[in-house]
Amino acid sequence: MKRSTSKLSRSGGFSLVELMVALTIGLIILGAVSSLFVSSKQTYTTQDSLARLQENARFAMQFLIKDLRLAGYFGCISDIAPDSVYSSLNSSTAFAYNAQVPLEGLYGTTWYPSGTTTLPSGIVSGTDAIAIRKADPSNSISLNAEMPNTSAVLKVNSIAGLSDGDIIMISDCASADIMQITGLNSTDPHIVHNAGAGTPGNSGQQLSKAYSPSTGPGGTRVMQFKTSQYFIGTGVSGNPALFRQDNTAAPVELVEGIENLQILYGEYTTLPPDPNRQNWVPSIYREASAVSDWTKVVSVRIGILARTLDDAVTGQSKEFEKDTGQYDVDGDGTNELSNPGDRYKRRVFQSVVQMRNIL
Repeated sequence: MKRSTSKLSRSGGFSLVELMVALTIGLIILGAVSSLFVSSKQTYTTQDSLARLQENARFAMQFLIKDLRLAGYFGCISDIAPDSVYSSLNSSTAFAYNAQVPLEGLYGTTWYPSGTTTLPSGIVSGTDAIAIRKADPSNSISLNAEMPNTSAVLKVNSIAGLSDGDIIMISDCASADIMQITGLNSTDPHIVHNAGAGTPGNSGQQLSKAYSPSTGPGGTRVMQFKTSQYFIGTGVSGNPALFRQDNTAAPVELVEGIENLQILYGEYTTLPPDPNRQNWVPSIYREASAVSDWTKVVSVRIGILARTLDDAVTGQSKEFEKDTGQYDVDGDGTNELSNPGDRYKRRVFQSVVQMRNIL
């Protein structure tokens, strides 16, 4: 019996309509995935920019607060006066070396209370600056032997961290002297402070007294003396930045992205004055130009305006909307910046610091 021939199975392809439908669905899915990817990238960019803004602001505040707490620190001496803090420097009342004024504020084009009008190099107009004078407690240099006379070298336990030409302060619990180093000896550790040429140089070799090693808190210490100016300038990246200038050295960029610095001074004005100065609290916060008595400044309110580093035009933050914010940096009720109209993100940060060593 003859078998019937079996039919070959046939595999059919996609029709044109099916292919177009598949392509359309694929494009819709690809578009959704791409949109999700772009949105995620924009969210990451925003969060990363804001995180860096927060970090920069934290570092800037840390620099300012740490130095402000040391304003007027001259060792264990408790009184800053001409009869207790002496200087053998030439131009001892010059801005960079005036130990009698541990704290100054810049308002406009004038430093208060000194009246100096020399501004930090490159300071951004409309921003405040502050000058902090103190002895640097970070080293552990102490006097090892009694000075036989007021012109003798300072025999110390170490000269680590010191350089020829540094401005230093020797301090016990009764008085302090400021001078410039004119020579160092590391074999038999001692510091020379001769009169002569230098910047600013010593007007004489004699100190106010012959110092002895002390058994008081910290002993008789030798520390670097610094006047540190903090201000806003333009950094190497083109962004605004917080700068610091120590004595007459070149300014150093500390933190970028800090756009404004505003400072108010808390003055104790309650009458009759409380004899226990440690209980003084600020009666009012004033701008530097309005402080009536700098010996009664008991706290400082710092305000900084930090911004992201990239604008929508030049960076990756194109999702940022135009900034129409109002920024009262120091909290006095007046906006220092209004409706900037760019696409930077900004935040205001404020902190109050008590003046521990001026009271």
